Parts: sequence; C-alpha cells; structure tokens
Amino acid sequence: MTHNELSNYHDLSVRLHTLQTEIVGDTAKDYSSGFPHSIMLRGIACDDKTQQEVKLLHEKLNALDAYIDGITDVRARTLLDLHYRKGRSWARVASDTGKSMDANRVYLQRFFK
Repeated sequence: MTHNELSNYHDLSVRLHTLQTEIVGDTAKDYSSGFPHSIMLRGIACDDKTQQEVKLLHEKLNALDAYIDGITDVRARTLLDLHYRKGRSWARVASDTGKSMDANRVYLQRFFK
C-alpha cells in the first residue's frame, strides 16, 4: 500500500457518500386526471454506471481498511486510522496522540520504509 493510495481514502469516502445520498430528479407527464401535467420525480440514482462505481469504491475502501486493520504496529495503525479513516488533520492527530506532528511524520516515514 502506498501513501498515495492512503491519501485517496477521504476522497473515495466522499464520492461514495455522494453517490449513495445525492438526490437526482427527472420530469414526466401524468395523465391520471385525463389531462397531461408535468410531475417531478426524485430519488437516488440506481443506474448501472452508478452502481458499478459504488461497487468499485466499496472495493477500494475495503482494501484500504483491510490494510490499516492488518497493521500490527499499534502506533502506526492509530496514526493512519485517525488521519485517513477519521479525517482528522495531522495537527489534531498530534494533539490526540500527545506526540508532535514531526514525531508522527518521522515515525510513519520509518514505518513505510
């Protein structure tokens, strides 16, 4: 797993959430009253392209989650979890862990080597 792949975690999560919650709309003609009038239809997109993208995003996120969960180094796993999965800034991670941002950065650089 590379740093680049991990850094995409937040963007993948945001895109997945958007696809699963974004309301799309369309119009149609309603003839139930005998006269045509336009109605607005709203719902979540469920076309094949959207569903395929949702599936791909789930697979990528699951792979990243499995990688982070499989790390046996507790400190590295905690740092990656807080920053990538929980979306906390490196400054907030430093505050939460009681270590400086530089100490955490150096630790992860050594971990990935």
